[in-house]
Amino acid sequence: MIRFSLTGLAIAFLLGSATFSWAQLPKLADDRLQLTLYADSSEIVTPIGMVIDQRDRMFVIESHTHHPPSDYAGPKSDRIKIFVDEDNNGKPDSISIFADGIHQAMNLAISPDGDLFVVCAREVLRLVDDDNDGKCERKEQVLRLVTEERYAHNCLLGITFDREGWMYVARGNTGSRHYRFEGSDTSMIEGYGDGGSVVRCRDDGSELEEFATGFWNPFDLKFDGSGRLLLVDNDPDARGPNRLVHVVRGGDYGYKSLYGGGGNHPFQGWDGSLAGTLPFIAGTGEAPCGLIDCKRASLPSDYQESLLVTIWNENSIERFDVQSNNGTITATGRRPFLTGAKDFRPVAIDSDTRGNLFVTDWMLVDYPNHGHGRIWRITCKPEVTPFRPRANFSDAIASDEVVRPTSFSASDTENIAASLESGHPFVSHAVQMRLADESLRELRDKLANHRSQKVRLGALLSAKRANIDEIDYIRRFLKDESIDVRRAALMWAGESMREDLRSDLEIAIHVGAVDANLFETYLAAVENLSGSFADGYRRRSESRAKELRRELPNGLLGSIARDPEFPDSVRAHAVSRLTDAQVEENLAWLIPLVTQSKEPFSVAIIRRLSSVSAARSREVCRLLTQLAIDDSMSDLVRCEALFTLSHFQPIEPSLFLPLLHASEEDIAIEAARTFRSWLDAGLARDCLKKIKALDLSEDVRERISPALGQEQVTAAGHSLTADEWIQRLTGKADALRGRRVFHTHRVGCSACHSIGNRGGSLGPDLGRVAESKSRKQIIDSILNPSAEFAPQYQAWMVVTVDGEIHRGLQLDHKAGGKINLTLDDGSTRTYAADEIEDYIASPNSLMPSGLEKTMTIGEFRDLVEYLIQESIDENGTSY
Repeated sequence: MIRFSLTGLAIAFLLGSATFSWAQLPKLADDRLQLTLYADSSEIVTPIGMVIDQRDRMFVIESHTHHPPSDYAGPKSDRIKIFVDEDNNGKPDSISIFADGIHQAMNLAISPDGDLFVVCAREVLRLVDDDNDGKCERKEQVLRLVTEERYAHNCLLGITFDREGWMYVARGNTGSRHYRFEGSDTSMIEGYGDGGSVVRCRDDGSELEEFATGFWNPFDLKFDGSGRLLLVDNDPDARGPNRLVHVVRGGDYGYKSLYGGGGNHPFQGWDGSLAGTLPFIAGTGEAPCGLIDCKRASLPSDYQESLLVTIWNENSIERFDVQSNNGTITATGRRPFLTGAKDFRPVAIDSDTRGNLFVTDWMLVDYPNHGHGRIWRITCKPEVTPFRPRANFSDAIASDEVVRPTSFSASDTENIAASLESGHPFVSHAVQMRLADESLRELRDKLANHRSQKVRLGALLSAKRANIDEIDYIRRFLKDESIDVRRAALMWAGESMREDLRSDLEIAIHVGAVDANLFETYLAAVENLSGSFADGYRRRSESRAKELRRELPNGLLGSIARDPEFPDSVRAHAVSRLTDAQVEENLAWLIPLVTQSKEPFSVAIIRRLSSVSAARSREVCRLLTQLAIDDSMSDLVRCEALFTLSHFQPIEPSLFLPLLHASEEDIAIEAARTFRSWLDAGLARDCLKKIKALDLSEDVRERISPALGQEQVTAAGHSLTADEWIQRLTGKADALRGRRVFHTHRVGCSACHSIGNRGGSLGPDLGRVAESKSRKQIIDSILNPSAEFAPQYQAWMVVTVDGEIHRGLQLDHKAGGKINLTLDDGSTRTYAADEIEDYIASPNSLMPSGLEKTMTIGEFRDLVEYLIQESIDENGTSY
């Protein structure tokens, strides 16, 4: 919480919001193309969706209801403008308003009959121009979304049509709130805690059905030139990357809002690796908003097998080179197409009948409406001969399953088995869709006993899709020898909400091998079937499904950890999940197990000992001291003992002096870091003179010198450019050392971020950050945390009537003006409407700048390595 004058705040905010450079125009990567400004802020502001009809009229949504500031001077409703360039000179000859009075409009599409449709956050409207005068006379609601969710980007987002007139609409995850789609007839779809979805219906809103599910927030969807439905999907908070997806009927793409936004729950998938889910074509940059098949544009011939995706948060348009693979799409390359400065925020992309490309530009990083905007035009240079664009609807088909097995006869078991074993996820999906037919139950049962685990898994997923309510079927698969089959059976059991299956779950971690993923899936299934969770889900006892309380039975983790019948790896994961209070309660049996066990079990116990209270710390310190100085112990055990000791007051610090020049580099470095922690806390001062006299290696001295009053070698002592930082941080690094940097109090990453279920929740989970961020981007995000951050981590400032400013993440903006924030200290607070003077988006991230000042160069390098090597789990072993 900070305090300064409201006038100063307003000036600072406005200056920060309006800073953009006209000198740095977006730059095309291909010098055969040219970029021109088609419209600027005097003609369009905060543009979102765009579509161009067969008469080359450009319809653009001008947003005024996105998140307008309290003093916003613009219109009170969104408008749809028409731009017409009759002479094709790159400048509109006329601009008019086609429709207004629209709220939270997101995207536009034109049906094969030529009607304009707008998808708004909670409805789809047909906009009718009865007299063909370029103005809408009637708005017809054809589809309605009923939900308490008010955040527009969690609701209805994208829209497109196929050539037979089916309308496809993309829905966000509704913040895990209950939702209900209402068609124009009696058709209805509802859900609670599932992922975002694509639904389809007739253009009058009838015959509504779910087409595919498992998305986060799918902002745009379009058909490509081969009639395949494509979609761009924003990622679930931390789980990257954002996705370019080929959508097929009945497809599940893995995300479920019930399990939160971290994207790492065992019942969530993002890349097709989770049984029953489909993969994406390619990962994209952060916040993809629009896509187009280059066959729709007049571009050089080498673009014919490419797609373009607008990337809002990375100021760019990306080009994806693709090829057909058995009816689906495979990305063969990803490269920049158009790159801009911080004031380039591309959203929608479309082409006219001549093949000219147009892109809407939100311009500023400010999420609220801000009064700026542009539209860009991309064409070939005059001397370049492009290919002719395809017509809009000539290739769009009424998509069912685009991929089908070559043969499917109920009597041809081995051919069906071969399709399931093919390794092609879309072929397997098509087979599972067919096998879900109740008439093929006998065949499913036969395949459930097949010698191949892939075939047995296919039989399981088909039975689950058929919604068979047979406990014996699930129990059968819980005993399967395959880890993958047992994991899928645990998911089925957990998602069934059948509490009478609870006692059967443990068999899955007793039969055959057990890896970390299987163990976490087991715990997740237990949580779903224990306590009041299943009942609360059925009754929708929480407004947001992700807020339903899931908990493990008391004593479960401890009983697994103490049971020698379980493998040490399973026992290690059980210990790592113990709460601080449980660790304290169970020290009597945990401490002896450290010396009686092997890795990774002993390492897991050591790590959890850092949470014990001061009253029990001396007992723990004696054990850790014994381990750290015992050269018969493994290097990892000794390093973890040293790191845990850094949290406590040492009993005899002089015992650790010899470790500073140990022959094992990791031990010497960790001893130096431990001494630094003690010295920074005013402890072990009697060792200071001896440490200064030691002839230490360069790496060891670097880690400890900041605490010795000697030459500063922290990252803060180096004024480097971004490229110089990349070079300086290149070299030998260690991910396990980086893990200890991540969790150290001095650096403080784990106060806000978690990895592997450990850490805070104010920032995104970083367990898989390397899937969506390059090494350079990870380094940049540490050095300049406010330069770029995902929209869902936009910091907000509540200015209260007493002049105080409170900063945090918005949890909810309730009707009547109440605002819930998670403050930057991790606490939550609700502000009543009458105590709020103003509510403003912060230009800065909640992540503090200057994090590099807390680390040495070596520590910085190790931390980056840890974030890159997401395959290192919390017990120091690889997945």
